[in-house]
Amino acid sequence: MNKNELQQPKVSIALCTYNGERYLVEQLESILNQDYANITEIICVDDNSTDSTWEILNRYVEKYPTFKIIQNKTNLGFIRNFEHAISLTTNQFIAISDQDDVWRTDKISKLISGIGNGMMVYSDNEYIDENGQKIGVLFSDKRNLVATTSCLNFTLFNAISGHTILFRKELLTFALPFPTDIHYDWWLAFCASQHSIIQVVNEPLVGYRQHIANAVGGYGIKESDKKAQTFNILNETSVRVNYFSKKIAPNLMHEKEVLDIMALSYADKSFKMRIKRIIIFLENRESLLLFKKRSNFRKMIYCFKAFWKYD
Repeated sequence: MNKNELQQPKVSIALCTYNGERYLVEQLESILNQDYANITEIICVDDNSTDSTWEILNRYVEKYPTFKIIQNKTNLGFIRNFEHAISLTTNQFIAISDQDDVWRTDKISKLISGIGNGMMVYSDNEYIDENGQKIGVLFSDKRNLVATTSCLNFTLFNAISGHTILFRKELLTFALPFPTDIHYDWWLAFCASQHSIIQVVNEPLVGYRQHIANAVGGYGIKESDKKAQTFNILNETSVRVNYFSKKIAPNLMHEKEVLDIMALSYADKSFKMRIKRIIIFLENRESLLLFKKRSNFRKMIYCFKAFWKYD
């Protein structure tokens, strides 16, 4: 490592595994092949796998001093396992890794360059199939990927996937502990947006692998499955908005008011409350629908549908 490389900020990788033997080696190699020289620790926390995942991690820790591996005594689940891994990191910058993706070699260097003075930066990703072949679809085909400055951007939609982000460790001051009913990356983004701009790198820096065992669904969900998920989506939205309204920073008075009204609208579905809901949506549509890939006209229609629609 030369002098310039030593001056680069140190980066920690937080990787979670659970029965990931099929794709894990390819992802570990893509991390090791990063062109950013100052990745000084790769924290791998295994959530009590029953396949050969733990043996694979042991082979890497014997070979590479940057690897640190921990195995949970019991299965903590997706959110708690990432909370555990992230909390063990020691460097100024933290990047998150799933066990089954593939990183572009310049992922970390691009994110470090892109974060600026922000607390978080994220990138686009491209979908790949089980064999690592590109499907021809980017996440930016589904969502607007833009720099964000308001926590209201995350009330209804999220465009920031955990495997695409890099953030400053100080974010954990606001984000720990993680709520168990909200996706951890959604929560991290909501917290970061209250204190700083979230930057974006509009390049697909991750190959997001699609397979039957994905912890969180991605591309190619069948329409019948989407309909079956409707109740869960509505319930998740209600839980999330209520939690956000209680946890928002007290100095963000306008955002607090919006979230309080929206939270109330999930409990009180009276005619008066529904009208108030439409007004809140219309007045704040640029923030609430920032990530939604729709024309301004269709966003207006979406706001009026809020009289009936609760997702």
